Amino acid sequence: MNEVKELSSSLEATLKDSDLQSITIDLAETFSDALLEDGILKDIPIIGTIVGLTKAAISLNERLLIKKLLYFISELNDIDQEKRNKLISEIDNSEKERVKIGEKLLYIIDKSEDHITAKYVAIIFRSFLNEQISYSDFLRCSAIIQKIFIQDLEKFIETRVEDIETISKYNNVLSDFQNSLITAGICSTETESVSVRDQDDYKMTEKYVVEGGNSVIYLSEIGYTLKKVLTTII
Repeated sequence: MNEVKELSSSLEATLKDSDLQSITIDLAETFSDALLEDGILKDIPIIGTIVGLTKAAISLNERLLIKKLLYFISELNDIDQEKRNKLISEIDNSEKERVKIGEKLLYIIDKSEDHITAKYVAIIFRSFLNEQISYSDFLRCSAIIQKIFIQDLEKFIETRVEDIETISKYNNVLSDFQNSLITAGICSTETESVSVRDQDDYKMTEKYVVEGGNSVIYLSEIGYTLKKVLTTII
């Protein structure tokens, strides 16, 4: 078994079969070499595998990955083990999914910019395990979280939908926040068609009246899903 398969299998074992109650954010913030070599961390399958595959001292990248994994797992520690096992097994046994959950999560968590991003991904995964969203929605939301500037994501969580969905007047420049939401896929935008007609009021200096051309900004379908999940849980 190559390293990727070994790591993905141990991550699945951690999520499906382990008692996660003892895995907390405090543990993520205080882990040390002593805990890695002998103690609760080594008893976590995925952490034990990382330590076991390391032939020398644990590198900085490995330490950062461990911290991201601990933050991720800590968000799932109160979800029933039987439910975790059932839903993960259903995806793994699906002919539609070509990548097992353990391997997919490993890619997503490793790619996360930091442990805060990994925590948001875990919150979305938690909604999947609670059967509030589909696995496909989890993957779409995870992709958005990976793309967006974290401060913009947190501002999105705090901002009311009606304050996000706006009309930007003709020739107005979109804000960095609006552009960030559009680029990430949280929002979509359309530009109204422009019409030109003769000026009815002869006293006006402008000969023609230009109407339309405003940019309408609105939440995409997956944007609404992400908003609902993060606003409800956080």
